[in-house]
Amino acid sequence: MWSAIVGGFTFLWLAHHSLVYRSKDVDDDWEDIDGIEVGVFPKHNDDLKLELAWTIVPFILIVWLTYYSWGPINEVWASPDDPDSMYGLECGTEGHDPNKCYHTIGITAQQWFWSFDCNGLDADICDSSEYQDLNGTMVPVLKLKQGEYFYANLSSEDVTHAPWFVKFGVKEDAVPGLHSALWIAPTCETANCGGDEGESTLLLCTEYCGDDHAYMAAIVNVHNN
Repeated sequence: MWSAIVGGFTFLWLAHHSLVYRSKDVDDDWEDIDGIEVGVFPKHNDDLKLELAWTIVPFILIVWLTYYSWGPINEVWASPDDPDSMYGLECGTEGHDPNKCYHTIGITAQQWFWSFDCNGLDADICDSSEYQDLNGTMVPVLKLKQGEYFYANLSSEDVTHAPWFVKFGVKEDAVPGLHSALWIAPTCETANCGGDEGESTLLLCTEYCGDDHAYMAAIVNVHNN
């Protein structure tokens, strides 16, 4: 939505200025293209305030957007090497900061499906043993427990992929031969989370990876049982 708003405003602005601010002082010399000589921009057309405005305002906007997005980016790319961090069975103790108490899992991408490795975690925390029908195709199901924190190591066996957890708002590239990782904090938005089926969202690929890129999907089920 924001892309459409910004794009529409920008093109309307360009069209307006292109039509309204056209030179009305046309010299006869302009009819002879070969007779045009390089000169100095007319002083009476200078507008220092306008030039400062279109330089300073975008600069402030860029600085604000950078500051606004720095927090989420830092969370997504944070290193798990903090000496105070805990993982695995240590996360069972109550009272720990969830940002420093995590489980390590693996996500492997391949044309055109996902594979998951829960690294021996209890099935109530992470489970990837099931498959489910999605629009006529059997896709893997990754079950995660709400309130837990997961550090997913990403890998690709062929081309570049990019797992995108739709409802969680996080994504990261999985590049062959390059280690990358992603923090996942599964949450529920409906009462289904406490039910037998839990709440499901999709895991999609946002990096074009070949013919069946659009069908490279998995189901992520979040529960609190």
